[in-house]
Amino acid sequence: MVNKKNFVYIGAAIAALVLLRSLTKRSNFKKKIVKLANDELKKWQGKKEGNNTTIQELRNYWKQGAGVTASDNYYINNAWSAAFISWIMKTAGAGDKFKYSARHSEYIQAAKQNRKNNVKSFQAFRKNEQPVKVGDLICYPRQAGVTYDTPGNYYAHCDLITEIKNDKAVTIGGNVSDTVKQSTYNLDADNKVTTEKVHAIIKTYL
Repeated sequence: MVNKKNFVYIGAAIAALVLLRSLTKRSNFKKKIVKLANDELKKWQGKKEGNNTTIQELRNYWKQGAGVTASDNYYINNAWSAAFISWIMKTAGAGDKFKYSARHSEYIQAAKQNRKNNVKSFQAFRKNEQPVKVGDLICYPRQAGVTYDTPGNYYAHCDLITEIKNDKAVTIGGNVSDTVKQSTYNLDADNKVTTEKVHAIIKTYL
């Protein structure tokens, strides 16, 4: 005779295993993007864009990350911070879950749409709506009049959170002072960003 309780226990065990694998996969993705960012930070230490030892990295960001093929002169003289973030996400295996672009605003808008559609990959929020964690993005506009609700494309910048230290989010970004560099953002007691210039955060759920 089949024991119904055994079926319940087996079903619960399978569900727990599926959840564990999902959580492990998500944590592994975040570990990958943080490691990639830190590796690039080391490569660029003491170097600026146009340096012969980092030009190949710059080409990779543009070609592999943003899908832009152009001259080295173009790569050096145009803002490459979104290409840097796109390269990290693509290299880490985000697949079709991330909107790869040479413009931060494009993947910010995609993340806003994900939130509306309840797509748990990358979702955008106002800075006071959600606490941030390692692997999330912090974004701010680089032109006047832009808020979280601004539609379409605009000039912006996003950094990847690689560490939370007390009341600071430590980030790594590309094209920061013409190199790959760390920045810090202020957090409140709930780990919500309080730095004034920030207009959006992107939560990473992979």
